[in-house]
Amino acid sequence: MNIPDITLIITNWNGRELLRECLPSILKSVAYDKKRSYEIMVVDDCSSDDSLEVLAREFPTVRAEKTPVNYGFHGANNFGAGLARSHLIMPMNNDIKLDEDALYHLAEHFDKGKDTFSVSGKFYAFDGTTFLYGNRGGYFQNGHFYLYEKEPDDSSQTLFACGGAFMVDRDRYLKLGGFDPIYHPLYYEEIDLSYRALKRGWKVLYEPKSVAYHKVQSTITRQEKKRQIGLISARNNYLFVWKNILDRPLTYQFLFYIPLFLIRDLFRLKSRFWIAFYMALKRLPSILKARRREKLDVIFSDREILQKINRPAH
Repeated sequence: MNIPDITLIITNWNGRELLRECLPSILKSVAYDKKRSYEIMVVDDCSSDDSLEVLAREFPTVRAEKTPVNYGFHGANNFGAGLARSHLIMPMNNDIKLDEDALYHLAEHFDKGKDTFSVSGKFYAFDGTTFLYGNRGGYFQNGHFYLYEKEPDDSSQTLFACGGAFMVDRDRYLKLGGFDPIYHPLYYEEIDLSYRALKRGWKVLYEPKSVAYHKVQSTITRQEKKRQIGLISARNNYLFVWKNILDRPLTYQFLFYIPLFLIRDLFRLKSRFWIAFYMALKRLPSILKARRREKLDVIFSDREILQKINRPAH
């Protein structure tokens, strides 16, 4: 059997109609790139609908795999990466459409340099005009890690490849352990993955000519209530900092400021970050173990990476 150059890994949970809506654009984008061979793999995460039957009947060229148990987004992607045999993989949500040339522009970067880890592009809403996200920056301030959006066509160094649809070197993805399940069920997994790659000296790139369309939170909002999503996001910010921010001055800054912010919220009768902090503490042993491992493998410091990310494009 021929091994494809690139495997698109589309995770699916009860997304029959999303697959019908999105797969045609993905098939067109695959057909556009004549330089490479592709495999489309849908990893069904124990759906209760007839997603697998729809795939077999309406999209017979798509490879369908089913997880043995419901793994969630992180586990389903890692499961698919383990099944793929290609040099490059592309983890994707099932609510993503692609421009015809989107895959071509991403794949071109892996022909230019051997140190490329991942590449992602520009994302719009399904209306085709509402810009959602693309090149992200980040900075550490008063013990917290903050994200911000750069201009849509800014091709400077990005903080992370967006998890909804990014192309990545499979061997390096697996070497990093893929998406860390500590962030289950959602958020910060792609930031964690990219940040760790950057600190090992690999490139995480942004390609504005590659355009995708995302039906935002079409799956998430069915699985988690909005308040719970906010708590999980705050919890995962703590987990990311505890695991990945290794520079001693930044660590001291965190230890100094976080208690102050928690005391402030106590007087303001705000509970979100108290709850999130408690949720994060329950995962502290696993995070500290991961932090010790990170210290052994990083090449660049947090200061060096954040300076590079926030440097304007020439």
